[in-house]
Amino acid sequence: MQKKAIKMMALMALLLGVGLFSPVTAHAQSGYKITSTQNVTPEPYHVANNIKSRYSWDKTHTKKMTILNQLGDISLYVTQKVTMLHNGQEINYFHVTDEYGGNSSYVTANSLVKGVNPADDERPVYQPEVANHWNGNATIPVNPVSKKSFAKVSKKIVKNQYYQAKRSVKVKIPFTTYLNAGDINKTVVLPAGTVINGDKNSKWLTINGAYLSQKFLKVGYHQGLWADAEHWPTSALSKDFKPVKHPSYLPKSISHGDLYLGSLSAIQHYDSLSKQSIQITSDGYVEIHQNHPWGSITEYQGQPTVSVKINRTRIKGHTRYLYLAKPLKGFKTTKVRYHGKHQYRLAFVNQQKTYSESRKTEDHDLPAQYYGIMSFGGKTFYTPYGIIPYDD
Repeated sequence: MQKKAIKMMALMALLLGVGLFSPVTAHAQSGYKITSTQNVTPEPYHVANNIKSRYSWDKTHTKKMTILNQLGDISLYVTQKVTMLHNGQEINYFHVTDEYGGNSSYVTANSLVKGVNPADDERPVYQPEVANHWNGNATIPVNPVSKKSFAKVSKKIVKNQYYQAKRSVKVKIPFTTYLNAGDINKTVVLPAGTVINGDKNSKWLTINGAYLSQKFLKVGYHQGLWADAEHWPTSALSKDFKPVKHPSYLPKSISHGDLYLGSLSAIQHYDSLSKQSIQITSDGYVEIHQNHPWGSITEYQGQPTVSVKINRTRIKGHTRYLYLAKPLKGFKTTKVRYHGKHQYRLAFVNQQKTYSESRKTEDHDLPAQYYGIMSFGGKTFYTPYGIIPYDD
């Protein structure tokens, strides 16, 4: 789930551009129906102090896009006035974007105030042509790394640390909106024995809740939210957890177990999301995600389409054999037993191919990002390995 360092341009393509006057559009899932749409000259607005709606929404009114009272001092640009019909009542909405014409959503009109946010020091100018210069076919330089070179590099990349709950622990896990704008904490109980990825100091353990399975994260999924992989505010007392070895079902300790469909070409093209991604969770589940190529990177952190418990792992050379109670649809599994929790075996192979991504820009000289190529159930995926800290 290392979504921060990859696919950065996907958000620029999200929901860019809308039509002129739209016909009546019904969205049965939400019960909202667009009855009129009027284009207007883009003007700056900001969130009202007494906002009437907590969220901005997508066009279908099914996705929570931002948390309005957590947008800070930014200004939004209204590009359309829209009327939606819901339960027989007409509600006025604004279609808003950022200054580049991207990150669009719909906000109830009475939740915004006309004019630039008084606290917005930058006062950005509406310039959608900047985003439109991007051609959608961007590639990044990616180079192969020899086994010998990577053996030296991998020693410098920060290793992931894992801990196991010694008793039942109640924690708050952050969830975010589709555009990753704002956080909402949800309370989750971790039973004794739960393995988490975290960072420990003398008193507190900071937990990366986004790498847990949907068994724990469904509390946020059911409210239309996405797990937040960028922030780790979830803390628990260190005494409630004990350090454990790197779980055998996870690849190298510099991978978070997040796999993205494709190989070299997929790494090079960051202008769209991987259509399929896998998260091997810290608590031992294989979770499959189907993603919209031009969606937000939070799709990697949404509710999976499939979640299957890993009941046993056997390592032989560079292959991890994962044993499951049922086959994983779309992946090659071998039936090895007729009963019990270990009926199906899936091969998870480290192909021993490593690549590095050049991250130099005109303004920054960032450390290289490393990737490994894996075979999972007969399909090829890549996984981010991380970067070498600046100290090294």
